[in-house]
Amino acid sequence: MSTIDYAILVLYLVGITAIGLLASRSAKTTMVEYFLGNRAIPWLISAASLIATGISCRSLIGMPGLTFKGDMTYLQMYLPLPFTVVIAAWIFLPFYVRFRMISVYEYLGLRFSDGVRSFASVLFQLQTALITGTVIAAPSLVLSEVTGMSYEWSVIVLLILTLLYTVMGGTKAIIWTDMAQLAIFVGAPFVIGVYICTQADGGVANLIRVAGEHGKLRVFDFTFDLGTEVTFWSALFSMTCWHLANFSINQENSQRYLTAPSERDCARTMVWGSVGILAIWIMLLSIGVLLFAYNVLHPGNVPPNTAADRVFPAFVLSALPNGFKGLFVSAALAAGMATLASMVNAMGTASLLDVWKVQRDDGAAETTWIQRARLLTVFWGVVSFGAAFVVLKVGTVITAGIKLGAVIIGAIFGMFLLGIFFPRATATGAVVGALAGVVALIVVSLTTKISWAWYCLIGTFVTVFVGYAVSCLTPRSATARPLTWWELPPRNDARKMTRHG
Repeated sequence: MSTIDYAILVLYLVGITAIGLLASRSAKTTMVEYFLGNRAIPWLISAASLIATGISCRSLIGMPGLTFKGDMTYLQMYLPLPFTVVIAAWIFLPFYVRFRMISVYEYLGLRFSDGVRSFASVLFQLQTALITGTVIAAPSLVLSEVTGMSYEWSVIVLLILTLLYTVMGGTKAIIWTDMAQLAIFVGAPFVIGVYICTQADGGVANLIRVAGEHGKLRVFDFTFDLGTEVTFWSALFSMTCWHLANFSINQENSQRYLTAPSERDCARTMVWGSVGILAIWIMLLSIGVLLFAYNVLHPGNVPPNTAADRVFPAFVLSALPNGFKGLFVSAALAAGMATLASMVNAMGTASLLDVWKVQRDDGAAETTWIQRARLLTVFWGVVSFGAAFVVLKVGTVITAGIKLGAVIIGAIFGMFLLGIFFPRATATGAVVGALAGVVALIVVSLTTKISWAWYCLIGTFVTVFVGYAVSCLTPRSATARPLTWWELPPRNDARKMTRHG
């Protein structure tokens, strides 16, 4: 990289750390303040943070490579997102807001038992800990490849800078740094896309023509084949289930939209956040198509055997002038740090509130619990460091992250569906069903050629089916509360039952 590239990179690292530390200055005296920004974040800001959380470096560097190597059929996976988020805001959000929850898994504690709450939260923490490896690996690989810094030191630098403002400032610091990071990792690929269009022979029209001639503009694949990675049918059924679960019962996302002041504002955060995420996904997939067409018109910028998640970085390094490289690396770091901060923050929240405080509440002051949350956040940062090395052995970074998450998320989602829609569901049924869902997916992944795109739907179905069957054979807990969809109490009554203000 040139001097100007390094200057841009250093400016980003110093600037984002300064923003995070400035946002951390105010004292955090309550858990609601530390974990949810005191529920006082404007919904537009919360939506921007939700977008920053949803677009990781895996997406930034991986998505253009998917369409470069394939076509626009990958868009099928993301089209259901806004529709599913509307459903999530309608069905799931009222429980979280009316009961003033910090952790969404508190619902399972109220509906079933504290043990079920802790169990589901541990599954979430396991799932997220595995995915953090892919989240930090992607920007670390970019930083290492461009600067010559070792991969190990790249991971360490990113972790330290991210943990610095995440641990000190909590959710509020994350949200304000997300604003700056979002501008960077949306602006950089947009500028690169404009550059490609202006520099290509024949301009945009010629790029589209070349892409069309090579079949890159195909969006829908109606083949019904469970082994094909992405089809219209897997997108319609299983990816719809995935998006619904991801925005309904994922603490990482819920901790963004629950920072808004009211139920209406939380719903706005969810809907507009999902629209923003979809728009950015479309942009990144389209850039891959433009890269392919540009490489046809101007050969040699991307070597033929380049892996999908190396295509975008390879093009930036070989074809773009000074300044663009520093901008691209800064964007990769911004996307990775934004998602990583939300993940370790969510794992710290879940492990503290759903496990430690539920199982070993010693009556300590809230400021003491906040200090413990900070320690747990550091712990999950260390776990992420180890995961960053494990994940390199599991395919491309974007596919690895999705596969790891799909194995567990369906089981957790199934537990929530049992609680909300099946009055007869019991704590035993929910746990046994979730275990059956995880085991079923492990068996499916090891013994069949079914694509990971179907995993969430399979896991959810097995969890609900087995969970309900077991529930019919077991007694309902005496401590379980009537918290199904049909029994959702008005807001004032709900507040009386919750543990948080």
